[in-house]
Amino acid sequence: MNILLVSARRSAYTGESISAPHQGVLSLAAVLREGTFFDTRGVQVEVLDDQLFVIDRPWAPPSACLAGRNPDVVGVQVSTSSLKNGVRLLDEVRARFPKALTVLGGVGAGPLAAQLVENEEADVVVAGEAEVSFSQLIYLYEQKGRAALPEVQGITYLNGDGKAVQNPAPMPIHDFDALPLPARDLIDMDLYRRISRGRAGNLLTSRGCSYACSYCYSRHHWGRGQRNFSLDRVMHEVRVLVEEYGIDRIRIEDDDFLEQKKWVFDFCDTLEAAGYSRFVEWEMKARPDHIDEETVRRLRRAGCFRILMGVETLNPDLLKTVARPLKEGVLENALDHMRQGGIGVQATLILGIPGESDAAMRYTLQWLEERVDSRRHDIVSPCFFVPFTPQVQAAMSQQCDYTLEVHDTDCFTGHIPVTSSPACSLEELNRLYEDMAPTRRGKYQRIAHLAPLEEVQNRVSEEVAAGASPS
Repeated sequence: MNILLVSARRSAYTGESISAPHQGVLSLAAVLREGTFFDTRGVQVEVLDDQLFVIDRPWAPPSACLAGRNPDVVGVQVSTSSLKNGVRLLDEVRARFPKALTVLGGVGAGPLAAQLVENEEADVVVAGEAEVSFSQLIYLYEQKGRAALPEVQGITYLNGDGKAVQNPAPMPIHDFDALPLPARDLIDMDLYRRISRGRAGNLLTSRGCSYACSYCYSRHHWGRGQRNFSLDRVMHEVRVLVEEYGIDRIRIEDDDFLEQKKWVFDFCDTLEAAGYSRFVEWEMKARPDHIDEETVRRLRRAGCFRILMGVETLNPDLLKTVARPLKEGVLENALDHMRQGGIGVQATLILGIPGESDAAMRYTLQWLEERVDSRRHDIVSPCFFVPFTPQVQAAMSQQCDYTLEVHDTDCFTGHIPVTSSPACSLEELNRLYEDMAPTRRGKYQRIAHLAPLEEVQNRVSEEVAAGASPS
C-alpha cells in the first residue's frame, strides 16, 4: 500500500516562505515504516513538503505535486492558515485518485473535524497526537478498507447515515523512546539546510506545556502538561543531525524548553561533554519567568545563542486576563540576564490582544526597542492576535470582548490583523502594521521582517545556476 504524507503549502499571507522539515509528518512516516504501534511494516511511505514544491515551482497548481504518484492513502498536515490549501490539494487527490482515502491532520484540522468530514473535504480527520491513531488507521484500512473506520481511535469520519462520528482518542504517548527518529531520509535535508536560515536542524525535546494561556492552542492539541523525551533519545537525534546531515545550528521547537530545569541542565552538561558546544549553536523557546543568571550561564556554555521569549504585552491586567500573569520587572530581569550572559533574544509580542490600545502596543514596541541590543541575534518579533481554533475563540471570548473581523482562514497567520476590540479598531491595527513595514525602518529599527517568497526563490535560483540542483 502506498502512503503519501504532505505538509500543505502556506497561505500567501504568512509573511515568510522559509521552510523547515515538519516534525509531525516525519514522525508519522517513521512509525509506519517501523511498525511501532501496529504492524505497518511493508507499506510504502513518501513525504512531500508542498511549501518546498511551490518555492521551486511558484506557478505550479496544487495538482502538480501529485504527478507521477499513485497513492492509496493521502494524509495532509495543516495549520489553520494552510487548511484551505490542504483542502484544495485533497480535491485534486479525489479527482485523480478517486479510490484513495483522504486524511487531514494537524492543529488546523482537528478542531474542525466534524465540519470537514460532513463537507466531504476529507474522508477522515485525525485529531491531536497522531502516531497511534494514524498507524492504526493504516493497519486496519489495509485489511478491511473503509469498514475499519469505526475501530480506529482518535479519528472523525462519516457513518453510513452521513453523520460525523468522533471516535475516542488513544492514550497520550509517554514512552517517547519507543518512537523512531523522524524520517529525515525521506526528504531533501540539503535543500532545507540551504534555504531554511538555520531551521533545518529542528527537533522536539518535549510535547505540550503545563501552562494554560488563553490565546494558545497547545493544550488543546497536546493536552495539558509537558511530556519530555529522554536525554539519551534527544542526544541520539542531535548526533544524527550533526554527524549525518552536517547541521551546525539546531532549533528546539518545544513550547517551553525551560519548564523542566534539571532536564535542561543535564542536556547542557551532555552537550558540553560530547564537545558539540564548541561548533553547534542552538536556540529555543522559554518563558521569561524561567530565565535566571545561572540558567543563562549554563545555556550559553552549552552553545545556546538565542532564546525566543514571549513578551506578548506589558499590560499586567491584560496578561492576567489571558492567564499569563507576568510583570514588567520579570521581563526586564530576563533581558538583563541574557544580555549579560551573551545570549540573544527573539522577543515576541502579540499586537491586538483584546482590550489593548494602540498607544499601549506602541509603548511595548518602544520599550523592547530600548532594551534589545544591536547584536545580530537580537530581534523583536511581533505578531497579531488570532483566535486560531474554536477552542481558543471560546477561551478568549470568556475573558475578553473582541470581534473577528476577517473570517478567511488564509489570513490566520499572525502576520496581519484580523480582529478588533473596543480598545483598538482594525484600522488602527492596520496602521500599526504599516508602521512596522520594512520601508518604515525609522520607527522601529529592531523589528524582524521575514523573507518574502521572491527572495527565497531567487536564493534557490542562484544556487541552481551555480550547479546545486534543488531537487
